Amino acid sequence: MKKIYFLLCLLFTCFINSQENANPLVIFNAENIGYKSLEEILKPIKQEDIAILSVLKENGLEKYGSNSGVVVITTKKFIVDKFYKNIIANSELKKKIPTAESLAKIGIIGSKAENKNQPYDELAKYININLDENQVQKIASISFIEPSVALQMNPDWKFGAIEIMSTMDR
Repeated sequence: MKKIYFLLCLLFTCFINSQENANPLVIFNAENIGYKSLEEILKPIKQEDIAILSVLKENGLEKYGSNSGVVVITTKKFIVDKFYKNIIANSELKKKIPTAESLAKIGIIGSKAENKNQPYDELAKYININLDENQVQKIASISFIEPSVALQMNPDWKFGAIEIMSTMDR
């Protein structure tokens, strides 16, 4: 029995150490696109279009089985599109916010005052972007703030704003 256990441990160790990719595993907009050169991935993307760029080391090994690390790239457009599709499109808010492009133009107020005017960081909390599904927050309430009121809060919010309260804030 000890020999079988030793052999299994040896095979497992060899398997884990055999992965020697020079490039990290890339998760782009919540999709595993494989072991790619970062230059190849980032070259066509404008820097201002990236909302989240994370490098995972230990988590990458555990969650994705990658010894060479994991790079998670999430674009602003992906966050807005996914939030719109998952939250807005099938709700009463669709009357006030008819498209994902409309959502990108309005203000976002998070459950904490310091989250005001950080739209992509706030919206990303409520969708799965492949970092940690356990961290996706549930929305307790979401309300539209009319442009006339939103403008008093922030002069850039001429199209209105939404206020999102998570279940964690109750």
